[in-house]
Amino acid sequence: MKSKPISKRLFAFRLADLTGGDRELEVTLTCLQGLVNRGHPEFYLVQDEYDDQWLDWMRERGDIKEVIWLNLEQVWSKYLHHAGRLFITDPGIPATVNVATMLAGVYSGLVATPATSKMFKLPVGGISDSCARGRDLRVMNWKKDVEAYRWALAQVGDKLSREAVAYIDPELHQNRDYFVEFKVPVVWICNEKGGAKFSYSSFEEEKEFVKQLFLKWPSNIPCMGWPGTSTDGGENGIGEHPGVRLASQCGKYEICTGYDGFSPMVSNLSVHSGTMGSFHQSVPPITLERDKVYLSFVRSDGDGMNFLRHYYRKLFNDPRHGRVPLGWQIGTAATDLMPDILDYYYKHATPNDCFVNALTGVGYIWEDNFTEFLPPDQQKRVWDDYVKYSMEYRERLQATVMSTIFEMKPEILARFAGMPGIEGMFANYGRMAGTTKENEVFLSAGKPVFRAINSTPPGDVATPEGCRTAADYMVKEIREWTPSARPAFLHIFLGNWLKTLDVLEMVVKELGSTYVAVRPDQLAVLYRESQR
Repeated sequence: MKSKPISKRLFAFRLADLTGGDRELEVTLTCLQGLVNRGHPEFYLVQDEYDDQWLDWMRERGDIKEVIWLNLEQVWSKYLHHAGRLFITDPGIPATVNVATMLAGVYSGLVATPATSKMFKLPVGGISDSCARGRDLRVMNWKKDVEAYRWALAQVGDKLSREAVAYIDPELHQNRDYFVEFKVPVVWICNEKGGAKFSYSSFEEEKEFVKQLFLKWPSNIPCMGWPGTSTDGGENGIGEHPGVRLASQCGKYEICTGYDGFSPMVSNLSVHSGTMGSFHQSVPPITLERDKVYLSFVRSDGDGMNFLRHYYRKLFNDPRHGRVPLGWQIGTAATDLMPDILDYYYKHATPNDCFVNALTGVGYIWEDNFTEFLPPDQQKRVWDDYVKYSMEYRERLQATVMSTIFEMKPEILARFAGMPGIEGMFANYGRMAGTTKENEVFLSAGKPVFRAINSTPPGDVATPEGCRTAADYMVKEIREWTPSARPAFLHIFLGNWLKTLDVLEMVVKELGSTYVAVRPDQLAVLYRESQR
């Protein structure tokens, strides 16, 4: 879903200007931003230096001509009329933040905490009134989060968007502008172990509620936000692995717009999605030398819009950017959600940069689990549609190579490898069990599949000593996993440990002239040439 074209004049406010108790107004401001930008995107909230950098880029692109900075009183004076009623959260029931977000989207309301609600002279209906008059959610006397979510679905489920769903941590708010703008259903599942500490949490009930919601909504729509800040969630949410798996099982694909433990939540999607862009890349010519070992580095996690807003920009700002051939995973949803940001990378790419269609297809799915909760007679159609959408979005990136996250059934892999325009697949989120020197490269649908051959190096690469340790570790692994036959072809996976690009220069230098670093799309070309 895309916002309307953005205004040439943006009005901006710095969230850092909120201090003390005013920090509670962040949820109010982000939800209000969604109401404002639903009509005409012009309200921009700055959470950090990267929002400033993207503001400068929009000005450089010509998207905007002027930025007018507002203080808090000016924000209320200019925009409060967009909200006609008040929805007050219940601090004892965290889910009420998400419930209030949905109500605000449906009824054009303002979200406030009990402490900040006194600032606003807006209607707050009683428990017997329609939600259209506002609601203090404390009067509902819910005991559990899941009760609040069930009530919300019964009250406004038919008024919520059928084009997306979202996981969103009730304590984090930068995403809420987009969810209010498009009336997206937003939910949260507590962590199985961590949630046991809190009387309002009920893991099994929450998981079952979300499962039924996801199954009720159409297939092949994105699940936005993020289900937790670690693979298993820690004490914060169900976690990436069970959360993404559940979305996949229900026929949804994940688009990370939340905080994943590495990059902050995406802000201003209600602005960025109102921009436009077109994206062009081509494969530089390269000549095969049959005595060489060719390797390609592929940087992970660009499937997440949060990484494109934040961490990729940090790496592109690195003065060493462009010195070593590198593949950058890109989530195809960026062509809708943040075309201006994606345009920055394409415009600032060097000949050594290749943009890889991120895992796997149009979004992040657990490939072998996708659709398994759907009725058997629906699964093939949903899969067919998913591959069709993936074809369409791959073409937008002009990507000839694609990444996957896990090993998968051969027949599923062949569907992706056989997509028109795909010339190679880069498999797995790091080296996985079953990978050998003999099967590092194999064919699927006639296309080469390059399995990742390396694991995560120890230490912190943010320090010079850590860089040296990581480079030595990688060189050792690469040599150990190099097959004896020549030419050889290696996929080197770069996870979130890669905080600086100088480690790649160290690796290439230490490996010597027998090893040649090339772009991932070039690796596919070279492999094909080697088979002639």
